[in-house]
Amino acid sequence: MSLLIVPIATELPEKFNSVLWIRRSQDTLALGNISGAMVFQGTILPAIGIMRTPWQARPEVVTGILVTLRAAARLRALVRPDGLPLWALMMNGALYLGYLALALAR
Repeated sequence: MSLLIVPIATELPEKFNSVLWIRRSQDTLALGNISGAMVFQGTILPAIGIMRTPWQARPEVVTGILVTLRAAARLRALVRPDGLPLWALMMNGALYLGYLALALAR
């Protein structure tokens, strides 16, 4: 559940701020806000949590990490000057939904 609830609860206000800034033609602030929040939420807080708790990676956690790294590497390989192909994003989304279904079924 933390994969679903925590990102929505923590990042939704950041996205709202970015939408407001884009509407005011301050796209640099919007992009900086989103990327900074994602870096903070995705690196610093998990690192503190892992260091301060007796955390041990279970197989489904390791699988989630490996799937995420694979998807990110695949998308990076597909980046073109005109952007990413839509089918690549859709495929990653479908794979994420499949992983989510497997994780919730356990």
